[in-house]
Amino acid sequence: MNPRYLGFGFLHFFFSFVGQTFFISLFVARMTERMDWADNTFAAIYSGVTLVAAFVLPVVGRQVDRFRVRYVSTATAVCLIVGTLLLAFADQTIWLVAGLFVVRLGGQGVLPLIGSTTIGRYFDQRRGRALALSIIGISVAEVLLPPLATYVMVDYGFQPVWLMAGAAVLLVFVPAVWLLVRRHDDFQRADTVAEAQLRRDPDAEEVNSWTGAQVLRDRRFQLILPIVLFIPFVFTGLVFNQSVIAEQRGYTPATMAYGLSAYGLVRVVFLLFGGDVIDRVGPTRLLRFVLLPAVAGLLVLLLVEASWSVPVFFGLMAVSGGMDSVNTPALWAERYGPRFLGSIKSTVRLFVVVASAAAPILFSYGLRWGLEAWLGLLVGYGVVCLGLAVWERKIKSRGELRVK
Repeated sequence: MNPRYLGFGFLHFFFSFVGQTFFISLFVARMTERMDWADNTFAAIYSGVTLVAAFVLPVVGRQVDRFRVRYVSTATAVCLIVGTLLLAFADQTIWLVAGLFVVRLGGQGVLPLIGSTTIGRYFDQRRGRALALSIIGISVAEVLLPPLATYVMVDYGFQPVWLMAGAAVLLVFVPAVWLLVRRHDDFQRADTVAEAQLRRDPDAEEVNSWTGAQVLRDRRFQLILPIVLFIPFVFTGLVFNQSVIAEQRGYTPATMAYGLSAYGLVRVVFLLFGGDVIDRVGPTRLLRFVLLPAVAGLLVLLLVEASWSVPVFFGLMAVSGGMDSVNTPALWAERYGPRFLGSIKSTVRLFVVVASAAAPILFSYGLRWGLEAWLGLLVGYGVVCLGLAVWERKIKSRGELRVK
């Protein structure tokens, strides 16, 4: 495995912290106070900006397939630096909204897209392990950066934190990108990856790449999409409404916090574990089993009212979440080829963001029927997804589909 390319992928996930919710959420109270907004104004703006960025992301995804990746990464870094400056100094709503849009699109959207696309399409051998070692970058950022940012913000305010984030992108990320990936590396371009794979294995068949339009028409993709949306939809909805769940069940805030801690710890373990499993059994076979722990966790939460069900649920959800984080990008790369992977993944990301944005609203209405009734519906959704995975496998085995 090429350590330079793995470092490239790791850096893209680590530096995506600039636009991730766990980082931006640290500044909500201070930014709201500075702009003299109502309590829910920031949340409304944040949701709107996230949705708009998701619809723009497929346009950027096509550039990852077209241009040398160093240039796309550098352009994204420049935009992120501008975004951090806007968030540090903006004193008008329009500029703060612009800054949020830039960091959400570049950080939460484009950097992880570049990292997973380039790693997924290049590493045809041990792809799962390579993806896991790259994706772990965001978990490292989640552990290290919130305490550091909070410490600086308490003593100096939030402006230096955003300036330090922009400086890190400029002084660490950009030079590292140009050092890790050389000018004429096959890794740089989608159209050279398949040729490089054939050179490494002359006896292999020519790599067939699907376009984004062909993927959207593929029955297998249509069956898999609800499976891919399950974890982000259910997890986002339950976490956003955790106070409602705690009130209905009589749980304390500490109980929910322990559950989230269990999720973070277990997810990291199975993120790494999942890479090796995928390399042994393949992402298509693993797809049938990825959601089993999550569905089991929902059943525990549905049937057991004791407080210990909360960390058990989150732990089981984390098993599925960690495995899915690696299995899904590996599946797209294996099934649809390297040439248009950026476009495909950015389109999938659009569906994921829309599902995540809809989850808090749908869950808030669903929980009015009662927690047990809503959890029962979610378990039903999970069972349907398990059935879809089996159905999709049968379609593949019969060879019903062809690229048109």
